Amino acid sequence: MQKGKIENSRPKKACKALSNEGGFILVTVLLVIALLFPLVLAFNSKVQLNLIQAENFRNSVQALRIAHSGVEGVMGILKEDDAVYDSRKDKWGMAFPGLAIAEGILNVNTVDEDGKIPINNLVGIAVDPTAAKETTAKESGIKEASGTVSKTGTTTEKKVTNDDIDRDLEKRLKSLITRLGGKPEIVDALIDWLDSNDEVTGSEGAEDHYYKQQGYRCKNGPLDSLDELLLIKGFDKELVIDAKLKDYLTIAPTDGKININTAPLEVLYAVLGTETTGFAQPLSDSDLENLAQYREQHELTNIQEVTFAVKISQDQAGKMAPLIKVNSAFFTVNSRYTIGKVVKNVEALLKRDGSTVATISWREF
Repeated sequence: MQKGKIENSRPKKACKALSNEGGFILVTVLLVIALLFPLVLAFNSKVQLNLIQAENFRNSVQALRIAHSGVEGVMGILKEDDAVYDSRKDKWGMAFPGLAIAEGILNVNTVDEDGKIPINNLVGIAVDPTAAKETTAKESGIKEASGTVSKTGTTTEKKVTNDDIDRDLEKRLKSLITRLGGKPEIVDALIDWLDSNDEVTGSEGAEDHYYKQQGYRCKNGPLDSLDELLLIKGFDKELVIDAKLKDYLTIAPTDGKININTAPLEVLYAVLGTETTGFAQPLSDSDLENLAQYREQHELTNIQEVTFAVKISQDQAGKMAPLIKVNSAFFTVNSRYTIGKVVKNVEALLKRDGSTVATISWREF
């Protein structure tokens, strides 16, 4: 009996040993899995991130190309458009919101810059004609486009004597700012920002002494962006952004005349509702509101047609000729394409000259 017991106990010990070994292996496997699991998750997350980044890059490239095409489409429209007169009823004036292209949405909007007040025209350069001298283009190193080059290859070098302020434009800007709730005197600071001298203008002017305390210097040059207005003394966010002052101004190098087909009512108030040199009988607010209503139904094809909307004489309408026009040359195109979480914008300033359209500035963001 004892021998049998001994023989029967051997398999039990073997089974126990195998059981212990199996348990050890299981524990080892579980430990390996526990160690590998975070690595697998990290690897999977990295793969997912790489896929998302690749998709975003693809979408970004595609979005920018399609945003470009929005600007190019408007350029094509402007080339084919009859430039005799321009209005918001023209093809270029129609916004193209929510165009479904590929897997995203394209929005294109075109703004007529000739319907705004050219702020950089406020300060020009006064030239002393007696100080001009002739030099050859080769001697001066000045390109032909930047000077008056004669047939003999010479260019007129002009001596700057002082800054020339457009007092009529100054009055219009003050009128506009007043209507928007601002202080008209801040135009003094605008003049100082634009002019090349260091003399403080009027009661609200400001030069380097003021701006150095703000951490920067007075520009003493034309605006490159309307956002610069926020750097100028007195031009705060409430006036520039909230009251939409920047919507009525342009930095485009226009001829100074306002397209009455496209100018906002606030611009009409400032230009035709302000007494200036040679325009002693400005129009009343009600006259200008009638003009704005009239053009909603009728495109003005020449400035004499103002008399159809406002009860004024042909003679008075003729006196508006230096101030207004019915066609435009400068346009800003804003093209935005959205695909997924990717948004690409292109903003381009275009100049139309006959059937030719040139790009003056181009910004992508």
